Amino acid sequence: MNLRIGRSIVALAAASVSSAAGAALLEFSLGNTNPGFAPGSTLDVPTMAAAQAGQPAPFDTSYGSDILGSIGDFSQTWTHSFVALTDPIVSATLTIGIFDHDSAASGSQLANFTIDGVGFTTELDARFEAGGGATEREYDEYTVTLAASDFAGLADGTVDVALALQGPGLVDNLGTGGIDESSNNGANLIFSRLVIETQESTPPPPTVPEPGSLALIGLGMAALAARRRRA
Repeated sequence: MNLRIGRSIVALAAASVSSAAGAALLEFSLGNTNPGFAPGSTLDVPTMAAAQAGQPAPFDTSYGSDILGSIGDFSQTWTHSFVALTDPIVSATLTIGIFDHDSAASGSQLANFTIDGVGFTTELDARFEAGGGATEREYDEYTVTLAASDFAGLADGTVDVALALQGPGLVDNLGTGGIDESSNNGANLIFSRLVIETQESTPPPPTVPEPGSLALIGLGMAALAARRRRA
């Protein structure tokens, strides 16, 4: 074995035992994150009710009303709670699944959306208007990405979310078979999923070399020693 090959073996073995600081992907969910239907699906009310059965408020039923002005628009809050984080946060997203939010109606159907007090109304409204809720009784999922400046508020383990819709909404016209706009906008919130990626603040201890790696190192060192003796 020549010197170049010996050095290659040692380098390969060394690479196999190197380690770096690890990352963790944390997921905190409320509601039914696996309702059994795809974004863009048009559903009937019984199907949606079955997906919400047994879930905690506000993921348990419809809130607000497209028709009854006395009930008003969808407007709900919820909280993701978890153990406070000590490792640095490197990314975070929040995804919601929502039914019958009617964003195909004229104007904007989103009145307010905040995550831990930070406004994301513009970001979510853009996703609403980009094609979700194109028909009456449509289910869609939307994800917003938090900025690094928002991470400090996540670390305490309590993340409050608020979502409020506004009219006009959409309703079926039973006489014509078409769809009309309504003054109010009710909806069903199906789930909320918060995903946080953290980076370990302290690198893990070096990995103990596996037997195969030790054998490679020994073989490489023996080859180098033999090379020197022949020289």
